Amino acid sequence: MNSGTQLSLDFKDLQKKSNEWRAWYYDGDPKLNPVAEPVKDAFELINATLFGHIYQRPALEGRIRSICTVAALVVLNRQEQLPGHITGALNYGWTKEQIVELITQLLFYGGYPCAGSSLNTAARTFAEYDKRHGVKTA
Repeated sequence: MNSGTQLSLDFKDLQKKSNEWRAWYYDGDPKLNPVAEPVKDAFELINATLFGHIYQRPALEGRIRSICTVAALVVLNRQEQLPGHITGALNYGWTKEQIVELITQLLFYGGYPCAGSSLNTAARTFAEYDKRHGVKTA
């Protein structure tokens, strides 16, 4: 990393950055699945590292990181995680049309089942996002 761009690696600081960023990115603090409560500390470590550190690194803008994450989740067919990251991409300013176009391109890399399922997930996520943000749909 360039001089002067080193980020804090203090765990409490990373945890705070992660929590604030995740609340914005996901349109509200994502809740831990109750079944994971006994291992909550592992998820706090993962979230602090990924969202408090990796997503904050200056060499790649968060906006780019968000769309890369959407792409990875599409081709890996991770439909459960996709809505949160589509929401984050929308919050970063990606349009619905751009997200649909990305998923369409990935049809050739992840296959039809992944792309088809992801388009369905995107449609549901867009509708929920619009409802939360008071956007009237036709």
